[in-house]
Amino acid sequence: MVDKWQVGIQSLLNQSRVCFLATQGEHGSEASMAPFAIHQGNVLLHLSKLAKHTANIETNPTIGLIICTPETAAGSPLALPRLSFQGEVTPVADETFKAAKQAYLNVIPDAEPLFSFADFQFFEMRPSYIRWVGGFGKARSIAIETWYKLMEPSHA
Repeated sequence: MVDKWQVGIQSLLNQSRVCFLATQGEHGSEASMAPFAIHQGNVLLHLSKLAKHTANIETNPTIGLIICTPETAAGSPLALPRLSFQGEVTPVADETFKAAKQAYLNVIPDAEPLFSFADFQFFEMRPSYIRWVGGFGKARSIAIETWYKLMEPSHA
């Protein structure tokens, strides 16, 4: 049986292609946004080396990341479902690069030409902590094992 929070996460991931990153910069925390995709439960990020968040990740690979439901005029922004992660970012491994790239391009097809740009690097963030907020009073931490099981192809 699928729980409501699991349906909410799948809905959020199906409608959102942008995440917000929190990286540690020279002068403190810095926030930015980037397109993302999920592959085997890890968050994929294809980032330019010219971007400040990439330099921050190379210095300190531990980041925070949030995916939020797009705002509508009908509802309160305080009740927007969202999914937040903490984890470490590493380059995508050679053995999973091809499958990860395809997963990324399935979500963001117009990024294809950027894979030939020398200043772009392909990363994955492995979650170490995940928090789901489905609206007012609907928050829960998600065990890492539960997250990876939820992201298996038979569930996704």
